[in-house]
Amino acid sequence: MNKTRYWSLFVGSAWAFFLGSCILPEPNHVEPDFYLLHLPRHDTNQSIQQGSSSLSFYIREIELPQYLKSNRLTQKSSMEVIKFRDYKRWGEPLADGISRVLGQSLSYRLGTLDYSSFPNRRRNNCQFEISITVLAFEKTFSDQALLEANVEVKAKDGMVKREYFKSLILIEDTEDVSEIRALSKCLDQLSGRLGEIIKSLSQ
Repeated sequence: MNKTRYWSLFVGSAWAFFLGSCILPEPNHVEPDFYLLHLPRHDTNQSIQQGSSSLSFYIREIELPQYLKSNRLTQKSSMEVIKFRDYKRWGEPLADGISRVLGQSLSYRLGTLDYSSFPNRRRNNCQFEISITVLAFEKTFSDQALLEANVEVKAKDGMVKREYFKSLILIEDTEDVSEIRALSKCLDQLSGRLGEIIKSLSQ
């Protein structure tokens, strides 16, 4: 056997041994779960006929604190500590989800389809413009869904109503979807308050 052939066999064997020794075990990759806020079901006995009202409104871009701009769900383990959950994430930008659900819920409550919300454009001749600054929106260390926000409703005639809003909803069980339902109910309660403000300003 000549030296060239011997060297080729040696290199080939060494390369095969190297590749075999470099095989890594399969990573323990965990796919995250994605969640969407949704409009809670309303009592059919209190249903409102859509389109029965002449009221119109626009929801401006929702303002969020920096820690809520991540797509990861958060949980307060104490008043001072926030936990980011890497495998539990929002399926859309949180500000857009809040705007979408508030728009749907308020539309239902006011009985109007004449509305829009950011990122959609403001409609012409809109009667009310709504601004919301979210202060907190997460699961608390006491297993409740928390929403805190400063709200402003501005009427077309210049009248303005500003106030602080807080909602706490008990999370019924340990399933992740129960947390999302409770957070959605918080938004539904906020829409109820916004509806009251709009009706008072329209009188």
